[in-house]
Amino acid sequence: MKSKTSKGFTLTETVLAIGVVGVLLVVFVAMFVPARRTVQAALTIQEADRVVKTLTAELNTVRPSERAASSTRVSTKTRYISTFDKAFYWMQNTARPETTILIYNYRGDLTKPLREDGTYQPVANSSGVPGVGTVLIPACTLVTNRSRWEDFKATVGPVFAVRMTQLVVEQRGTRSQYMLNAKPGVICNPYDYRRVINKPEDYVYDPANKRYPSWGAEVMYCAEFFQLNAPSPERMVGMRWEQLKNPVFTRNLVFRR
Repeated sequence: MKSKTSKGFTLTETVLAIGVVGVLLVVFVAMFVPARRTVQAALTIQEADRVVKTLTAELNTVRPSERAASSTRVSTKTRYISTFDKAFYWMQNTARPETTILIYNYRGDLTKPLREDGTYQPVANSSGVPGVGTVLIPACTLVTNRSRWEDFKATVGPVFAVRMTQLVVEQRGTRSQYMLNAKPGVICNPYDYRRVINKPEDYVYDPANKRYPSWGAEVMYCAEFFQLNAPSPERMVGMRWEQLKNPVFTRNLVFRR
């Protein structure tokens, strides 16, 4: 009688198979990781652009609750006659985290009337159907605006705090270059940064300085965006910028008359 024996893989064949699988894994990882990083970078740039657009859109909007009376000739810190005046005072508020600008997304309730400033009320819970009962809204407000504190119970995604620092001109012989002002939120004559300007109506063209006829029409600044770990306005009282460490990203921007 002949006995039947089943043949298996030899050691050489096994090692060869493992080697082939290892090479395929290396090739896969080499192709997948850069692709994944590219997607993450694209999402990060997209998110940064969204945040910047939210900030610039708000600074270019005077809401009904912020608009000064038609007979008013000079803006105050809460009532504005122009978007330039609003941006001017909001920039001053970014000197400290406890008064700065916050940018976020929140769920707005489509079934309730709009608030005084023309924005949707936040949804108390997440049971609403997006596009039917609720809508995701990009928002921008000051920390000190208590009427918007309820929004932070309905936020979606990260919350960013903004620090705005003016770009001033430093003259070096025949050359000039832009540099950051020493203090965030402080607005000066960009060509004489020892002269602090506290009111937007004083930020005008100086006839004695005819070489720079446009500085009274725009404020150039560096906007730094810090992501908050605990997005609660109440917790920002007494906070310093140093406690938020480094910004997530920065952009050089401008607001004009």
